[in-house]
Amino acid sequence: MSIGEILKKLKKNILFLLFAILVCITFFSVKKVVAISNEKTHFIYIDAGHGGFDGGATSLDKTIIEKDITLKVCLYLEAYFKKTGLKVKLTRSKDEALAKSKRDDILKRVSLINDSACDIYISIHANAYPSSSVKGAQTFYNKNLEDNLLLASKIMNYLYLVDSTNKRVPKDISGKYLLDNTQKVGCLVELGFLTNESDLEKLTDDEQLRKISLMIYLGILEYLEEKGS
Repeated sequence: MSIGEILKKLKKNILFLLFAILVCITFFSVKKVVAISNEKTHFIYIDAGHGGFDGGATSLDKTIIEKDITLKVCLYLEAYFKKTGLKVKLTRSKDEALAKSKRDDILKRVSLINDSACDIYISIHANAYPSSSVKGAQTFYNKNLEDNLLLASKIMNYLYLVDSTNKRVPKDISGKYLLDNTQKVGCLVELGFLTNESDLEKLTDDEQLRKISLMIYLGILEYLEEKGS
């Protein structure tokens, strides 16, 4: 079954998936994704932001930590891709840092991605801001590779389905070491703001996290379908 056929099936049921959250239906209806060309199995590298001593952002009361949210989403993504036959690898699959310092940790993440044969990578994060009114998921990319914008846009288009009030758009940024130094097509996804009540409610609800993960998954599939390689 091609990625295009998978997308058609999933899109037909998108409202059901969004509101009923019976993600297992996706698994039962889609047994395996064969490479778009029927010759190649695509390889996605998933980076769960932070981990171990580096907790990342926190909720206003400091009880919800970014590293836990990002890992959950990455594990959901891993399951989706494995069920549909795509190769997937995580930079971490448990609460751990990849090195003893933040600097060495990010260097290791970049090295893992660059040294792999992955087609694309995705780095998952959650945001925070002093003002609790700031909200919304957003994708970030570096324009050093043309397809980074395409991938970020595909994912963002699906994230709008989780929150129709979200006005954020994919953003080109520099100064993020991971985005600046990876030599593979990829983008960073900020799932929302832990400091915003509405976003926090979504990010602490497993059902909602599965929705968000599914949207990221669909965006990646649509990107791979469009590239057709």
